[in-house]
Amino acid sequence: MSADLQTLVGKILSDEDFVTALAENPEQALKDADIEPTVDLLEALQGIDTESLKNLAAAFGENQAAV
Repeated sequence: MSADLQTLVGKILSDEDFVTALAENPEQALKDADIEPTVDLLEALQGIDTESLKNLAAAFGENQAAV
């Protein structure tokens, strides 16, 4: 997992305000977190709700723990 993706997952799992900001304005939330808002990442986050973000981050976290 890339450093940006690890940072993103960690922030989603630990920062409720970030999750809300990410759902409302992904590009700005990523910039504020010093994560490069790539086209692919922005497309993946478009229209996703906060609960889905948390579930996705938790799944990534679990997969990394198993590696």
